[in-house]
Amino acid sequence: MMDKNKFKRILFFTPYAGRTGSEMFLWYMFQNYDKSLFEISLVSDCAGELLPQMPKEVKTFISLKYPGVFGRLKKIAAKFIKINQYDLHLFKIHKKVNSDCWYLNTVLMTDKIKLAKRNNIKVITHFHELTSDYGLVTKEQLQLAIDYSILCIADSLAVYEKLKILGAKNVVLQYECIDISKIKIDIDNSKRIKKELGLNSYSFIWLMSGTSSIRKGTDMVPELAKLLMEQNAALVWLGNSSNSGMDLMIEKEVTAGNLENVFFLGKKTNDYYDYMNIMDGFVLTSREEPFGMVVVEALALGKPVVSFNAGGVSEIITPEIGRVIDSWNVRDLANTMKEVASNNIGFDIEKAKAKAKHFDVSNQVGNWERILFNLEL
Repeated sequence: MMDKNKFKRILFFTPYAGRTGSEMFLWYMFQNYDKSLFEISLVSDCAGELLPQMPKEVKTFISLKYPGVFGRLKKIAAKFIKINQYDLHLFKIHKKVNSDCWYLNTVLMTDKIKLAKRNNIKVITHFHELTSDYGLVTKEQLQLAIDYSILCIADSLAVYEKLKILGAKNVVLQYECIDISKIKIDIDNSKRIKKELGLNSYSFIWLMSGTSSIRKGTDMVPELAKLLMEQNAALVWLGNSSNSGMDLMIEKEVTAGNLENVFFLGKKTNDYYDYMNIMDGFVLTSREEPFGMVVVEALALGKPVVSFNAGGVSEIITPEIGRVIDSWNVRDLANTMKEVASNNIGFDIEKAKAKAKHFDVSNQVGNWERILFNLEL
């Protein structure tokens, strides 16, 4: 039993307050943790859509990292008298909520550590990234996070191993999670979506999800779609375009190849799970995937998953619920998808849902509470 006298005030920092896996993790935890154990405040660098949806017990703030025109003018003026308005604002928030420590959610928040160190503020850093995303911060920032953090939290064993190589001394594992109770499906709406997209003529519908990028493997779509055409299978990408030159190249390749079985649907929010439910299976082409929250969502919907061995996904998928491919060859991926579509793997829908349940917030929040509660501050 936890000693309630160890009550802690924790100030969390997050980059966007958007629907990324790392930030959804916080949102799920904030709605389910034992309120008698912690007092939680949250600083976001952006006014994301999750901020107004936070529980009333969570105090929320927006940093000055991305100021408006007036704010930028003030920032320039402040520099002349050697005042860092951004740091000053963060420290004022720290004093206002009287926090015992800072919890930096994602490697992007490591820019705050210099300020924390100058003021002897203890820091927890939660890593949701593998190697490629470490390129988003400087060597100094990453090394300081490893050296100064009193605790490093890894969102998968794959990330855990990276942190040990980096030299982190105090590392714990805390998987990301979903909230299965929030998965509500309107079957009629899914049928309508499927019909309107003209998907009923395909023998199998594969879904992909995420913002298009090289890391997500969006560039593989044309080649994969061509191979799936031979199988009379469709490929549906759910998520934002990065509006990059790569996206233009992919569009041109799809058009040049007459790949009518590819559907880029953009981001869906209100009926997200109705769109996910049109799939027969989920495919992950990511070159790196620290955990794979969307994989868990697919399993919760009772769908098989095929993925490259990109990181944390291999800790989720077992032979009864999908396949993980080691070769990084698109043709091998397509052949495995055909095997799964023909149900030659003996897919077990109940085992898929049971695996998803393991990563439900109800089964993960207790571990997270113990990690934070037992920390000596």
